[in-house]
Amino acid sequence: MQVLLVEDNQIDASVVLGRMRHFADMRFHWVESLAGCLAFLSVHRVDALLLDLNLGDGAGTALIDAVRAAAQGAAIVILTGNDDEETGLLSLRHGCQDFLVKGRTDGPLIRQTILHSILRHRLDQARLAAEEKARQGEQLAAMILHTAPEAMLVIDADDKVIRANAHAAALFGHGPEALLGKPLPILVPDLPADAGETVGLRRDGGFFPIQVRVGALHFGDESYRVVSIQDLTARKVAEAESRLHGEIFTHAQEGVLVTDTSGTILSANPAFCRMTGYELDELVGSPSGFLRSGRHPDDFYGDMWEVLHRDGHWSGEICNRRRDGDVIPQWVSISAVRDANGSVGNYVGVYMDISALKRHEEALRHMAHHDALTGLPNRLLLADRLDVALAKARRTGKMVAVAYVDLDGFKPVNDRLGHHVGDSVLIQAGRRLLDSVAADDTVARLGGDEYVLVMQDLDDDQQCRQRLSQVLTAMAEPMRFTDEDSAISITASIGAALYPNDDADPDTLLRHADRAMYQAKQEGRNRFAMFDPQLDLQGTLRRNTMKSVRLALEDGQFVLFYQPKVNMRLGTVVGAEALIRWLHPERGLLPPAEFLPLIEDDSLDLAIGEWVTRSSLAQMAAWKRAGAVIPVSVNVAASHLLSNDFAGRLAEILAEFPDVPPRMLQLEVVETAALEDIGRAREVLEACRALGVSVALDDFGTGYSSLTYLRHLPIDTLKIDRSFVLNLPDDADDLTIVRGVIVLAAGFGRDVLAEGIEKTEHGDMLLELGCELGQGYRIAPPMPAGDFLGWLAAWQPEESWCKPSA
Repeated sequence: MQVLLVEDNQIDASVVLGRMRHFADMRFHWVESLAGCLAFLSVHRVDALLLDLNLGDGAGTALIDAVRAAAQGAAIVILTGNDDEETGLLSLRHGCQDFLVKGRTDGPLIRQTILHSILRHRLDQARLAAEEKARQGEQLAAMILHTAPEAMLVIDADDKVIRANAHAAALFGHGPEALLGKPLPILVPDLPADAGETVGLRRDGGFFPIQVRVGALHFGDESYRVVSIQDLTARKVAEAESRLHGEIFTHAQEGVLVTDTSGTILSANPAFCRMTGYELDELVGSPSGFLRSGRHPDDFYGDMWEVLHRDGHWSGEICNRRRDGDVIPQWVSISAVRDANGSVGNYVGVYMDISALKRHEEALRHMAHHDALTGLPNRLLLADRLDVALAKARRTGKMVAVAYVDLDGFKPVNDRLGHHVGDSVLIQAGRRLLDSVAADDTVARLGGDEYVLVMQDLDDDQQCRQRLSQVLTAMAEPMRFTDEDSAISITASIGAALYPNDDADPDTLLRHADRAMYQAKQEGRNRFAMFDPQLDLQGTLRRNTMKSVRLALEDGQFVLFYQPKVNMRLGTVVGAEALIRWLHPERGLLPPAEFLPLIEDDSLDLAIGEWVTRSSLAQMAAWKRAGAVIPVSVNVAASHLLSNDFAGRLAEILAEFPDVPPRMLQLEVVETAALEDIGRAREVLEACRALGVSVALDDFGTGYSSLTYLRHLPIDTLKIDRSFVLNLPDDADDLTIVRGVIVLAAGFGRDVLAEGIEKTEHGDMLLELGCELGQGYRIAPPMPAGDFLGWLAAWQPEESWCKPSA
């Protein structure tokens, strides 16, 4: 289905598009103005529109009218602000199908609203089409019975009308004055020389038969023709009426049934016979009631006849039974036919088979309640199932577990192997969950890699834990898709809330299960956790902190400090490391350890990472304008590095600062970040180096596979972790590790830089071991950007560092 989003707020638009990107059955298009909307609709057909009522070039009901006129056949869902639900209700009264309040919708609700709106709109169109057919039939009968009076025209030598009587005006559909000056051919295209039959052309473009007599008239030197016109419509209609009615009756696609006033069938057309499966001779003489399916109560037919007797017509949906016993839904319009005295003599029913429409309606209803990818119940159907389960638990005294299931490591698999494999994983995960629960339990998919289980008839907490353990075991089995040698291992983290121990409403139970699932993630994944109020308090504190961090980023509360990196032997500054600080309005300057660990694996990781990169490039540009060329290194979180299109986004940010050569930017990647997915990390870092950016491996030696990194990762610099430097030269083990890292770096052709130089002796020992690059508090602490150039002008290295090596 094609959906057009009309939204001039890019943030609101990106929220909607982001939430809808997983729904493969809908394709979204986005325009930002009424003009763009009208231009798009002039070329493309859409099934539905999401319409913001306050655009730059249109608003309110006038905007709705313009869009409805251009988007005929499409459902319209209005987008309103959080405090503007009254406008949304007004839009419904103005012909829109539904409205959504911004900020209160998730992807499934948006999708559900669109599907319901399309269904409602299409049913309305079907109803209007049926009523229009009935109305057109009445108009046709009026046209057939209409007669026109005789007319007189006076035509000059130029074939233009110079006189016309009122009969002519009425005949041709023009006012008497409007006929004057008109060329005769637009009224009578083919005029006989003296007399005969031809056709006239009305103002509305309709042709009608006429008998004409043409006489000559001379007045002075001028010659005129007098055209007497007699309307032959009545005679022609009388001749053709029987034939026309027969053709319409025979060839109409809708079924037509004629009865007398008692309901006895007098005639039926071929379409009605095909629709019901009966032959005409089986129908004629039978009461129309024998077609009833038995699905309507008697008062349904009583009400129908009451309306028919009162108003002379009735329309509605009826289920009738075919000759073979099948029941077919039909849209029926019944009209009373009156004679010249106004008495009802017959009833004519027009029947339309709406079986296909009903099947489509059922399909839409299924789509509105089920996930498009897995076929599992969606959030809407889950809410109904959960209400039923809790009601049953209250009656039986049993327990109900609401379990929130999230797949571990799904995103790297989806990014690395492609969405087709990711979709297969989601489908197979849903099947395993179904196989792991009882037949009366519910498995629903909320979107992404999140599922919910509703497990009923539990006796106690222990039985719930046993079932969850079985689910974890089933989910951990390798998944195979392509061949016997190809398998993917995906585990799950599960959080559960148990009713009535957790005596909460359905929404709260889901939130509690979600929080418990997050706790399972924190405890190492591939496990389950039961909701605990104390743990929930900790989760609430974390969420509040994340909210504060997000607001701090929006309000510009973050600043960058820069710690110099120097060549100790040469006494030169080779660059600086950018270190983020939070200038908290109440707590003052906070180090990254106070907030960065709380946003790991969150989208904030990406937003803050891009802010640091962009701010560092801006600072390098400022220093360059001041005459100082200072390369800067930025730290990159694991989730940021391995996110989708990291290198592409980096290229876009670099392009914003054309005066800063890419080689002046260095990415510092923590060793554990590369450990998560070394293949993916290598691809990303190679793409970054192709942009001209250098790469440093931070905290080298603290991980597990350092030699693997040196062999496979495109690294320019190794940074010796400060934990190995602080105890030099007293700790023999640290000395051995540092010496080994320096030798490895030299052997692989990498630069090496030591962190944590806090004493002169640290620098002396590192220089003796062959490491000339370093940073630490003995050189300079991290400082605001405004202090850096002053420090640079005043800094002098330690005397012992500048001595030539032996």
